[in-house]
Formats: sequence, C-alpha cells, structure tokens
Amino acid sequence: MYPQVALWLVTYLKHKYPQALINAYDTSRENLSDFLRRHKLNNYFSEAETYVIKVDVTGVIKHKEKCSLAFVECKLKPITLKDISQLIGYSKVVLPAFSIIVSPGGINSPVNKLINLYRRYDILNYRNGQKIRIASWNQTTGDIETATLLPHGEHL
Repeated sequence: MYPQVALWLVTYLKHKYPQALINAYDTSRENLSDFLRRHKLNNYFSEAETYVIKVDVTGVIKHKEKCSLAFVECKLKPITLKDISQLIGYSKVVLPAFSIIVSPGGINSPVNKLINLYRRYDILNYRNGQKIRIASWNQTTGDIETATLLPHGEHL
C-alpha cells in the first residue's frame, strides 16, 4: 500500500504547493530522524534528532530555504482511536503541514460514533486549527474516497 499512497501524496502535494519541490517516501522502516539525516534535511528541523518515530509515508515539501513535511499513516484494518492517537502524537511533535490516516477498511464503529454522532472533531487537532484528516483508501483507484473524508466539509 505504501508505494501507491506515496504516489498519491506526491500528486496531492504538487497540486497544493505548485512552486515547491515535492517528494514522498516509504519511511515505515526507519525513524524519521534517520530519514531526515540520510536525505540531508535535518538542518531544516531544529528538533530533528528527537523525531524517533516511524511514519508510514512522509512527504517532503521543499521551498527555496524552507522545508516542511506531510504525514500519511496507512492501516489495512478499520481505523481505531489508537491509530488516530498515534498520528496525533507524531503530528504534535513534528508539526507537519499535512497529516492524514487512510485505510481501505474505513473507520471502526467507536471512531464513527465519536466523530459523526458526538461531533468530537476536537480529537483531530494537532496545531492551531490544523487537524489530521481521516479517509478510506481505494486500492483500485489509488486514491482516497473523498466522500469519506473527515472532518466533513473540509477539503483536501
């Protein structure tokens, strides 16, 4: 799933940041701190040595003298509150420009109730109004199912 999600992320980020140099990588097997060092990006992030986390897919958005990241967590089973909490933790530490969790299985029943019935969108916040996004992944099209995007009403 990671290569397909990385391709989607590059397309999405190029559309959102047309003036930037965009890449996306499968970083599921290495700490983000090591990835940044290996790609000589650690100088852009003063706290890079503390990023001892393994994000599934990491997007790099590089402007002339600035660099930011985008995170995608991929789950094969329906997304749980534990999965969301993991990405919230990663996002609070690194403060990426974009953060989303996707799964071909959508979300599980407790998450569905928490967000859609009880309207607890606040659990998705990681930085001054920035929220992680949640979406179902369509393995056939290699894209997210936009109708499933949470929070509702917010577009990519």
